[in-house]
Amino acid sequence: MPELRTAFAGVSNVLVTDGESAVLVDGFFSRPSLPKLATRVAPDRGRIEECLRRLGVTKLDAVLVSHSHVDHALDAPVVAKLTGATLGGSASTRKIQEGYGLAGEPFEELVPGEPVEFGAFTVTPVGARHSDGDRVPGEITEPVRLPAKAKAFKTGRCYSFHIAHAAGNVLVHASANFVPGALAGYDADVVYLGTGTAGKQTEQWREQYWRETAGALSPRGVRPVHWDAFWRPLSKPLKLLPKVFDDFGTTMRTFERLAAADGVTLAVPELWKPV
Repeated sequence: MPELRTAFAGVSNVLVTDGESAVLVDGFFSRPSLPKLATRVAPDRGRIEECLRRLGVTKLDAVLVSHSHVDHALDAPVVAKLTGATLGGSASTRKIQEGYGLAGEPFEELVPGEPVEFGAFTVTPVGARHSDGDRVPGEITEPVRLPAKAKAFKTGRCYSFHIAHAAGNVLVHASANFVPGALAGYDADVVYLGTGTAGKQTEQWREQYWRETAGALSPRGVRPVHWDAFWRPLSKPLKLLPKVFDDFGTTMRTFERLAAADGVTLAVPELWKPV
């Protein structure tokens, strides 16, 4: 049986591969600077190609977009085009793809609870909820033309992704929020768990968040994601989101206590490192 490997590439970018089939969540690599985010943005093909090289990716079966904000969806249509992948996401994600002039490229509109086969993987999108304080809520109803304002990338539908394979299961949960009971009945060997803004919530909220995600899935390992400042290029070391946005240390103290109680290995993933 082939070995299943995962790799983290900043924000909630997670590659899952068995060496032949591969799926990538989000694939946000351009990481425009704060001044650009305040004006207009566009994918940076040079940065995208370098990051794919660092991940060892030449071909993908799917690029899965967890929601359509700029720090998740900006590059996804381009990554899909470069790797021959099907782009999977919401109707809002499709509007981004159309606006990029890529309407003829493969697209799968994902419906919560309906599994889709991508290579050797069975991906089940699970309905999710964006973290509190969504600054660009709503649906994208018109094609997104480049360069575009960051606020053009509205949330659209949110998903978690249950990625099943004969060698094991992975759950990527990008946004630090939960729909009560949404993950009941699923299992995963490893959970990539979004932490953005969780440190601004109460301890009680973080405990419930853990129970509804890692607690529901009984994984062997949990790897926090979406804790890094997404406007810094990946050519530089990752830095935590400033405390005005989040307090990752507070979240980790809660998670460490809960992981120990559940017998779960908790580890912050290393950039590019296959596991």
